[in-house]
Amino acid sequence: MSFFALYDAEHFYGDPEPVAGARVSFAPDKLFAARERRIGRRVDRQPVGDEGLVVNEIAIDVLVWPSSLWRVADLEPTRPLPGHRWVRCRAFTVMKQVPAWLVAGPHGDVVEWVITRTRTLTSAQVDALAALSDEGEKPLTRTLWARWSRDHHTGSPVGCALTTLNEVVTEAAHRVGPQLFGRDEEDEVEVLSDPAWLRAFGAAYAAALALGAPELLTLQENTLLARRWTTVFGPPDVPEP
Repeated sequence: MSFFALYDAEHFYGDPEPVAGARVSFAPDKLFAARERRIGRRVDRQPVGDEGLVVNEIAIDVLVWPSSLWRVADLEPTRPLPGHRWVRCRAFTVMKQVPAWLVAGPHGDVVEWVITRTRTLTSAQVDALAALSDEGEKPLTRTLWARWSRDHHTGSPVGCALTTLNEVVTEAAHRVGPQLFGRDEEDEVEVLSDPAWLRAFGAAYAAALALGAPELLTLQENTLLARRWTTVFGPPDVPEP
């Protein structure tokens, strides 16, 4: 079982676009053209041999939340990578489209629900989340990560969802106004600094872990970890399987 994640046209270096049954091949000119657009000058268009379409063996290893996710087979790798769970391919056959939320694991549909709500956070919702007690969240989060780390040395129990959450809460805050941001002098970058928004992000982070990796805690622990989020937004609004 292998997966190809599609993000957008700018980052798709194959031909044709994925559809069930298509044989998609790596298109080097698309890759080189994208590089030239990013840096604003011509680049050497001679392939070095390892370029290709990235295919993951496991969906949760996808590093960025995709716009669509595809099951693929009949891989033609550029170079085998023993011990790796991803490979660059010259070509593959598309089997079918699967839900993009699989990149967050088997409960990724609930994690996607948290991300969707975070993407459209309002000031009123942020204030409501910030006003609730977060007692128990930090120790439970530490416990969850410790249990995950027993069998995993890298990654996250919800894949790239936590990084995605950070991105979408920042986007939501930018829509409200620049007063929510401050300057990180050490890294010399702008960061979200408003206390209420940071507490809201903490509630989303805790809920994503509790709802997305329920096997790592007891039912009571998961309920407490997600409590602030579910108090404001209610139970997860996802289709029944």
